[in-house]
Amino acid sequence: METVMGTDRAKETVRRLRENITSGKWPVNSRIPTEAELVVELGVGRSTVREAVRALANLGMLEPARSRGTFVRARNPVSLVLADFITHHDVAEILAVRRAFEVEACQLAAIHRTDDDIASLTAAHEADVSGDPSAKVERGKTPGQFHALILAASKNQLLAQLYDGLMAGLRSSITGGIVVYGTDAATRHSDHAAILDAITAGDPVKAAQAAAGHADRDLVLSGAPADSTRGELPSPA
Repeated sequence: METVMGTDRAKETVRRLRENITSGKWPVNSRIPTEAELVVELGVGRSTVREAVRALANLGMLEPARSRGTFVRARNPVSLVLADFITHHDVAEILAVRRAFEVEACQLAAIHRTDDDIASLTAAHEADVSGDPSAKVERGKTPGQFHALILAASKNQLLAQLYDGLMAGLRSSITGGIVVYGTDAATRHSDHAAILDAITAGDPVKAAQAAAGHADRDLVLSGAPADSTRGELPSPA
């Protein structure tokens, strides 16, 4: 999984591109620079760039989209076996597991987050509402950088990698319209603000509640009302 085939130059190019992803320079769901731009930036040939992009696409971190460019899909390498395994399960079950992952991640993030994590989450939250076209972020497809940063702040690498695999498996249902957003962008932003406030305050109970409420109305089965099948977490004492 971690092995990258090809020339030494291609391996170094993969390392540099991967660092742009893991560092957050290229946020999840953002479009990376064009092949021509990467050739200039990295000082390598087109074939080397193509080999590096293909290697990261094979790891599930990048996804080429015909006529639209190449997009970041995960901060961690994605197990293609896991992603394929996920697609063989009922979509409602996948959404339930996604909810459980996000609730746990937010609880852990409230406990383990650092000042750098809070700064990154705040920047991602503010960028999400700014609508800055220079960000080149493909919105409305899958949960993006804010969610990815929560997983990183949880300090549970296995959870983060399993989440990436889960979302890779769910992506075809989202693209195909089987799973849709159950609410509008303003509500999602408000939900994210509540999650960010709880994580910043170091309150895992409120973080879990905010995450559960968000997950219940975020991604839903097409035609199903948000909150229709989920339970509520208990209120804090």
